[in-house]
Amino acid sequence: MGGLPLLDQVALGDHVCWTVDDDATRMTAIAGFVRAGLNAGQRVIYCGDEPEAVLAGLERHGVGARAALEQGLLRATTAEAAYLTGGVFDPELTMALWRATIDRARSEGCPGIRVVGDMTWASRRVPGAERLPWYEAQVNSVFMEGFVAGVCAYDRRRFDPLALRRLGWAHPGSAATRLPFEPASALRARRVRDPYGLRLAGEVDLSNRDALRAVIEHLYDEQPAATVDVHDLTFADTAASRILVDAAARGTLRLVGVSTPLRRLLDFHGAAAVPSLTVVPR
Repeated sequence: MGGLPLLDQVALGDHVCWTVDDDATRMTAIAGFVRAGLNAGQRVIYCGDEPEAVLAGLERHGVGARAALEQGLLRATTAEAAYLTGGVFDPELTMALWRATIDRARSEGCPGIRVVGDMTWASRRVPGAERLPWYEAQVNSVFMEGFVAGVCAYDRRRFDPLALRRLGWAHPGSAATRLPFEPASALRARRVRDPYGLRLAGEVDLSNRDALRAVIEHLYDEQPAATVDVHDLTFADTAASRILVDAAARGTLRLVGVSTPLRRLLDFHGAAAVPSLTVVPR
C-alpha cells in the first residue's frame, strides 16, 4: 500500500473523515498531508495520542518535523490538550478554541491551517464523547470559511461500525486505507460574500447529508438573505433538496445554477410554494 495518495487532494476548507486500519499507511499519509501544508507555508497541527511518536514518524519520512516545530509552523499536542479540557469533551468550548486559533493565525498573516485529529480518545468512553457526532457536524461551520483543512482519523479497530457510520455522515468528505479522498464525490461548501452565501460543489447523499444540514443551519449567520450557488453540485438526493427548500423558511434564499434534475426534486418538495425561495436554472 505504500505511496497510495490518500489525502493528496485535501484542500483548505475540506473536512474529511478518514477511517484507518493500518499503522504504516496511516503514518505515510499523515506525512504527505503535513509535508504539503508546510510546503504551502501553512501551519500544521497534530492532535491526538502519542504526538512524540508521530513527530518521530514524520522525521523518518523526511518531513523535517523538528525544524518546523522550532519555526512555529508545526504543533503536536495531545488529545487531552486539544479536545478534553478537564478530562471532559465540551464541543462548544472545543469549537471556541479552534476559532481562537484561526483568528490568531489570520492576524499573523498565515495563509491557512492544516489539522490532523487522531480521534482514538473518543473510543475510551470519555465524558461528553456521546456528543461527538453533533460536534463533527457543527464544526463544518468553521471549515466552510476556507481557511482550515481538517482530517479526522478514526481507527476502525477501535470504534463500533455503526458509530463510525454516524460520524462519517457528519463529514463532507471521506477517505479510508484503500480509498483516497476524492473531491468530486465529496461535498465542498465554501462561504462567499459577494453575493453573501455559499458555494456548493460535488455530491450530497446519505454519506454526507448531516454535514450539508449543519452547513445550511449557519447559512444566515451574518445576513438574513443568502445566495447558494449550486452550479458545481453534480448530485443531490431528495433529502438534500428538502434541506435546501426548508432553509428558505428561515430567511430569503436564492438558489442559482440549479440543474434540471435538482429543479425537479425542489419542485417535488414544494419549492414553488415558498415565496422566500428563488430558483435560478443553469
